[in-house]
Amino acid sequence: MPEIATAKLSIQPELLPRGATSVLDVGCGDGRHIVEAARRGCHAVGVDYDPAELRRARERLGERRVDLIAADASHLPFRAGAFDAVICTETLEHLRDDVGAIGEIARTLRDGGTLLGAVPSHFTEIPFWMLSRDYYRTPGGHVRIYAPAVLFRRLRDAGLAITHYRYVHFIDSLFWLRFCLRDLVRGGRPANDYEAAILIAVAAERRVPLWRRRLRDAIGTSRFIAAIDAAGALIWPKSLTFVARKRVMSKHPAGEPAGPSR
Repeated sequence: MPEIATAKLSIQPELLPRGATSVLDVGCGDGRHIVEAARRGCHAVGVDYDPAELRRARERLGERRVDLIAADASHLPFRAGAFDAVICTETLEHLRDDVGAIGEIARTLRDGGTLLGAVPSHFTEIPFWMLSRDYYRTPGGHVRIYAPAVLFRRLRDAGLAITHYRYVHFIDSLFWLRFCLRDLVRGGRPANDYEAAILIAVAAERRVPLWRRRLRDAIGTSRFIAAIDAAGALIWPKSLTFVARKRVMSKHPAGEPAGPSR
């Protein structure tokens, strides 16, 4: 449902740094998050594996100065400690090597830097997977469901400590529920991945109905709908959004890493 998702942010933009700082968006997609970093005057860099997504991001960004790079999240082409903050939303669940990607995010963050992330909530992912095979079997789809404890442990193992998390995107979850129920009732399945890819391409070119475009706009501007979205996310959330901070490595006064305590 890109016509809905592109109107929603999975991070709190006010948590991004301002001014002469560097921000990386891993899996930047159409650029809806990295544009917020650019608006705050940051040196913004967006990375995505899909060149088509990078083209859409460039259209969204317009004249804003943002570097967009096609790269693998598990092999980021940046030096260690290059960024003050990293954004990674709705990306890790698509990656076969999510541990490698998390390690790369931690490597490119400076000590004390902030990760703003989001993954699909297991509360809704589990029933969606049960209702619709197409929900997760389509090319480029989700390859895992994250229990919060598992996700937080993988982040912690990479040196990223969770400081805050919350559940969001109730309205998005309703649209995905509609998709899964419709798929269940229809019962038909593509014969192979090629046929599935063709169906996805056709759907992507289909004109978005007017009522969906109006709802998309309302999600981003209406306080009433925002309140419904926040309340509903307490029981039926689409996403788990979180903030993590990279641990500061202690050093000796001379600058050498501290040895083990005795």
